[in-house]
Amino acid sequence: MTVVKNAATLDVAAEAPCVESGLDAAAFAKVTRRIVPFIVLCYFFSYLDRVNVGFAKLQMQQALGLSDVVYGIGAGIFFWGYMLCQVPSSLLIYRLGMRRSMAAIMIVWGLVSAATMLVSTPAEFYFARFMLGVTEAGFFPAAVMYLNKWYPAARQSKIMSILFLAMPLGMVLGGPISGALMSGTHDLHGLQGWQWMFLIEALPAIVLGLLVFKILPESPQTAPWLTKAEAAAITTTLSTENARKNTSFVAALKSPVLWMLMGICLLFNIGNYGLVFWLPTIIQSTGMQSPLEIALLTAIPYSVACVVMNRNAAHAQRVGERRLHCAVPLFIAAAAMWASTLFPHNTVVAMVFLTIGISGLMATLAMFWGLPGRVLAGTAAAGGIAMINSAASLAGLIGPVLMGGIKQSTGSISLGVLALAAMMLIAAVVILAIPRQLMSDRQV
Repeated sequence: MTVVKNAATLDVAAEAPCVESGLDAAAFAKVTRRIVPFIVLCYFFSYLDRVNVGFAKLQMQQALGLSDVVYGIGAGIFFWGYMLCQVPSSLLIYRLGMRRSMAAIMIVWGLVSAATMLVSTPAEFYFARFMLGVTEAGFFPAAVMYLNKWYPAARQSKIMSILFLAMPLGMVLGGPISGALMSGTHDLHGLQGWQWMFLIEALPAIVLGLLVFKILPESPQTAPWLTKAEAAAITTTLSTENARKNTSFVAALKSPVLWMLMGICLLFNIGNYGLVFWLPTIIQSTGMQSPLEIALLTAIPYSVACVVMNRNAAHAQRVGERRLHCAVPLFIAAAAMWASTLFPHNTVVAMVFLTIGISGLMATLAMFWGLPGRVLAGTAAAGGIAMINSAASLAGLIGPVLMGGIKQSTGSISLGVLALAAMMLIAAVVILAIPRQLMSDRQV
């Protein structure tokens, strides 16, 4: 395999297709069974605790007297805290260890998320969302770095597609659960449904945080369910591969590819988070009114996305191609989002196009996060992944506010959806400009 000669550029030559022994395959299969489901579950509640405010809006906006712009700022201000703490928390996590950091992060964010039930003014809403961003900031980089300690680059896109199932599942299951909680607990013991929702959905994060040390080994060498030969096989594979990667954070900062990845992440996540926080409202604008019905409809696009993103990643791994598997779904997503605006009062047709759009967006998202681990290791991975995720955080601030501002100033939610589609389209074009070697496992 030809390797990077200039660490500052991060231009990576293509890898030959990975040829594994039966021992390697068995070892990685064990890893996937033992650690991936738990991390996906943790990320599911991380994602749910950040986006359930979109479902809470259906009740809390009127209860607290929040305008669309105030809600948009509150939804998005989470990402100020998330973004500001990304790089420092990730570098600290690299020093302290992933398990210890993940456990502490989950317990604290669970407490903060539960406390959101107590907000009664816009200022308190802003503060609660900001602090949730601060406390959640390190979890995703820690999860990605932890998985990078167990899987070589050729396997990471498929593993990332499994990890990112937590996002559509957060909407598939989170929507009906949130809707049912709000409807079923409203006025119970003097609390409104949205308050109970924040409290109940925060508790699993605390419990899972306490279980991290019991379930997640620190490294292959300390995993009791791996044989010594299997642990050695994983360690040897990763050590050989990491020797070829950029491990200097300072050098990574000079890389045009790193900045391209940040730009792509910013653009398509503006579309992603704009949809996440406003999808219930978009569906409501087509004529639906019941919070539970809206929550159930919200689950449809993300149910389909679970299948699409997994199949797209599996096909990409099988053929060793990533560029088109990353860009084409995003082109389709942009076109589908545009088409959905042509039927603003037809729930069925709008839902068909929203489903296509969200499926394409999720397919790209899963493919994209397999890229940083192909070129970064050590402190470069800690800092680089944090910077890319910071771009996603900035998008999380822009997307909801952009939607709220456009809706409030024009009265049309369709124009906001068109703005999100434009961001996806630009991101898809930039993906095609990434050096082909970075996006392929094949010899070129």
